[in-house]
Amino acid sequence: MHAFLLAGDNVELALMELKGALRAEVGEGKIEVRDRVAVVKGLTDEEARRVIRRLARSHAVYRLGEGERRLKVGDEVHPARPLARREKLSDRKPHKRPEFMPDSTEPFLARALVNLAEARRGERLLDPMCNVGGILIEAGLIGCVPVGVEVRRELVRRAERNLRHYGIEEYELHAGRAEEVDEILEEPVQAAAVDPPYGRSSYIEGGPVERLLLNTLDALSEVVEGKIALTVPEEAWEEVREGVSRVEAEVRDRVHRSLTRIIAVVRP
Repeated sequence: MHAFLLAGDNVELALMELKGALRAEVGEGKIEVRDRVAVVKGLTDEEARRVIRRLARSHAVYRLGEGERRLKVGDEVHPARPLARREKLSDRKPHKRPEFMPDSTEPFLARALVNLAEARRGERLLDPMCNVGGILIEAGLIGCVPVGVEVRRELVRRAERNLRHYGIEEYELHAGRAEEVDEILEEPVQAAAVDPPYGRSSYIEGGPVERLLLNTLDALSEVVEGKIALTVPEEAWEEVREGVSRVEAEVRDRVHRSLTRIIAVVRP
């Protein structure tokens, strides 16, 4: 058995991300959650290492039943051997990238969305509102092929600079509207992640965020073969929810006093 130590204030989101990463890397895994520890059965040590290295919201993974450490799991204490820790994502915060935009997706959320979409290595993951590439960077670094669409042509060039800075050589970038992504892409993608602009410093073309998202989801239904992970301001979620065929998971995530969002996994 392997124990993943869940991180952050939102344990439900951390568990959702772990489940998505497990499906992407090894298929379904049997998970038991005890406090802030997720115990997963049936993994090899190498599979556990691969999973933790793509996670944003788990600290580390331990192999239970051996080793000199002692790890409390619920009411029990187990011998445990540390296997690996998560990658240091904070080095890629928006202000540390070569190209900065204040509303670019920060790496912890970006990586979580990629995992929630269950994007596998070698598969194409689309961000139809890619800004300067926050989500695309995290997708590329775990072995996906990032595909980005951005309405502002200048930001497309800046996203490319960010991708190249982090050593991502295989990618696809387009200037265009998110709502027209079905006309822009020539090939389908296997997954998508969407973090629309809705903060004070954000740029929105095309009306309220819920209208932008509904029109984009309609276009995504033509090009996305798998799942879509997205964020939605809480006040817009019910309207957006009615526009998708299936919601597979959702969690409420408080960002700060004036912003609470819903993070969801949907089929358009």
